[in-house]
Amino acid sequence: MEKKVFLCGFHQETASFNPIPTTWEKYQRRSGGVGEQLIANVRKGGAARESAYGAILGAMLDEAEKRGFQVIGGMDIGAYSGGAVEQSVVDRYLEENLALLKAALPVDAVLVGLHGATQSSASNDVCGDILTAIREVVGETTVIGASCDLHANVTEKMMRAADYISGYQTYPHLDFDSTGHRAAVLALDKVEGKGAKMAWVTLPQMAPAHGYTTEKGGLKALMDKGHAMVSAGEIRDFSVFQVQPWLDVDKPGSAILVAADTEEKAIAVAADLARDEFALREELQGPKLWTMAETVQAAIDNTEDKPVVLVDSSDSPGAGSPGDSAEVLRYLLPHRDTLRAAVTVVDAPAVAKAFALGVGGKADFMLGGTVSPELSAPVEVTDCVVKSLHSGEFVLEGPASRGAKGNMGRAAVLQAGQLLILVNHAGGNCKDPQFYRSAGIEPTLCRLVDVKACTSFRAAYEPISALICNTITPGAAGVELTTLPFKNIPKPFYPFAEITEDMIGAPVCLR
Repeated sequence: MEKKVFLCGFHQETASFNPIPTTWEKYQRRSGGVGEQLIANVRKGGAARESAYGAILGAMLDEAEKRGFQVIGGMDIGAYSGGAVEQSVVDRYLEENLALLKAALPVDAVLVGLHGATQSSASNDVCGDILTAIREVVGETTVIGASCDLHANVTEKMMRAADYISGYQTYPHLDFDSTGHRAAVLALDKVEGKGAKMAWVTLPQMAPAHGYTTEKGGLKALMDKGHAMVSAGEIRDFSVFQVQPWLDVDKPGSAILVAADTEEKAIAVAADLARDEFALREELQGPKLWTMAETVQAAIDNTEDKPVVLVDSSDSPGAGSPGDSAEVLRYLLPHRDTLRAAVTVVDAPAVAKAFALGVGGKADFMLGGTVSPELSAPVEVTDCVVKSLHSGEFVLEGPASRGAKGNMGRAAVLQAGQLLILVNHAGGNCKDPQFYRSAGIEPTLCRLVDVKACTSFRAAYEPISALICNTITPGAAGVELTTLPFKNIPKPFYPFAEITEDMIGAPVCLR
């Protein structure tokens, strides 16, 4: 009898301090499809394959079909990072996806694409809820393999339900395909009688997402150590999770997962890597933080023929912030006639006003604070000229998701002296230089570029920048974690309080 795999996904990274809920309508904008349409969309050349989650599910599909498994499409939906998901969205997904799963039974494996840090209006552990619901349908013998973002909050509930979880091993995220492939290999190997044991351990620590990268420093060394053990055949797989730092839940934590041939080996290596992760806790907080005034002055003083990048990560849509802060403009306005700068603001009313004026139209604009006025105040910019109007569609240059389609919604470029202000409906993928270039703004010709991203922008921007400044700005993804209004963080928890190595739990294999 042909072996069967059920493929599905649910994606969203929650920023608890963003008060705007994530609705069903927001999920529909990034739906991967249902049933056979999902399979078609994530195949090579399919409509969703070039997206991050489409690449993950596509790699899972490739591995299953290569082994001769029949793959049955479930339901895959996703939303951009943002506020907590409305519980009705989760309920609807579970109802519809589980109905498809029940119709497909019996299946030998379920492969699930998740983010891993998803909160709803009723649950702090949506991914755990989804994996548990799948386990209840398929029983204890069916293998469940899942993929997660490097910023997942991997909980005990998730580990009791899933046989295997594999996370991204790069930040900036460049390994979507290989993550899906790793998760599928672990799960399908177990179906074929070559199962590994997976150990899990959490650490009471978190770090701001701007503060580290897997391309240098201690985190790179930790990843290199894991890769060397995989290459040597000591372990099958590993993941080092840096928990999403704007997830205000009662059981957060960074985590280490290790898959090995024996439980003893998996536990020993997980404990070793956890000690290394613990030792990095201070380094992962990142380099110096700049004030907006300091960053603007650095751009004024810059003598290189490259821009200074103002990292406005607190307002990063990719981290769950609305992207509607214009606070950077407040610091640029005194230099509007002398400092060529590119700035982006999510502001639908400003876009509508610009389209009404038309290209060449002039007016004063009140910008920012239109989505979440609780997080930032509007800024008045006088004597703006509507330089250009755009549909908002563009193609990413990458390297991550190179060739994929981006869409900021209807957009306009406002010019105020030397300031080029890209107002738009949705700031997703603003980490990619094509976000600005598609609207006629060339970043390399600016003295300062406002980039609303944490670390994902670095792969594209570092080669073209004179200086990158992690800057203190307002937003739901604030860079100074100890100043944010956490209500549920346990104690002690780093960086809110110092921790000791004996506070790390013992690794366990839960399946």
